Amino acid sequence: MTEQTAEVRYDGFQYLEGARWHDGQLWCSDIPRGKVYRINPESDEVVVAAEEEGVKPSGLGFRPDGTPLVVTQADSKLRKITPEGRMEVVAELGHVAFAANDMWVDKHGRAYITQIGYDLFNGAEAEGSHVIVVSPDGEVSTAGKDLVCPNGVGLSPDGKTLYVAETFTFRLSAFDVDESGQLSNQRVFKQFDSLEADAVDGLCMDSEGAVWVTCPFSSEVRRVLPDGTVTDVVHTATEGHWVVSCALGGPDRRTLFLCAAETDLERMSDNFTGTARIETARVAVPG
Repeated sequence: MTEQTAEVRYDGFQYLEGARWHDGQLWCSDIPRGKVYRINPESDEVVVAAEEEGVKPSGLGFRPDGTPLVVTQADSKLRKITPEGRMEVVAELGHVAFAANDMWVDKHGRAYITQIGYDLFNGAEAEGSHVIVVSPDGEVSTAGKDLVCPNGVGLSPDGKTLYVAETFTFRLSAFDVDESGQLSNQRVFKQFDSLEADAVDGLCMDSEGAVWVTCPFSSEVRRVLPDGTVTDVVHTATEGHWVVSCALGGPDRRTLFLCAAETDLERMSDNFTGTARIETARVAVPG
């Protein structure tokens, strides 16, 4: 197994989520500040693409025409980001989601959205939930069951498998995806060993179909092959910092971007107090 330590690239954020690479830029959300950033690693320009106080933007994705989509956690809505930097509602999710969280958008514009699923930060007992699916025309449906805090989400390169990270059962689950985008055959793809070492959060896919999944409590990102073997580990630049989201990007798609935070669950419940930064590591297999 290969191990390395990431390097700090950008700082000055509060709590970053939803890392996605699109059209030569890294996008991510600063949840408590209500901001969505787009960052050009070539010029190091950091631009606020959208801002709205109080909605807690999180998961990001892009329609086939390039329109950015964002999930807002405070009100469980799917929104689009306008060229003027507004977040306009395109689908209400509150009837099927509690604290909608991360998202993957496929090549057709279909959004697969995860959710915390219960009132985690006020001490509620964990409950099983499902994935929310929003069609390109805005129709909302659900898929799966008994997912405990479904979090990171992503499609395999061939579009036939959807992976979901279940944070508090420290496992990766998978679904088959048919030609119409429907999910079936829910199963556990990778079961880790313990909550303390193996809680999982955000994820991204590489071109070989491996999953890079963040493990916040152990301050690392792991590369998991389709057979469940862990081949690579990237540690955060500072031991003890949580890494909660990741994306593969850069000109050759071999830069792994990490959203890392100096935080804990208590500070997260207090409007995500703490500091966050973006770290990078070079990896062998491109995204």
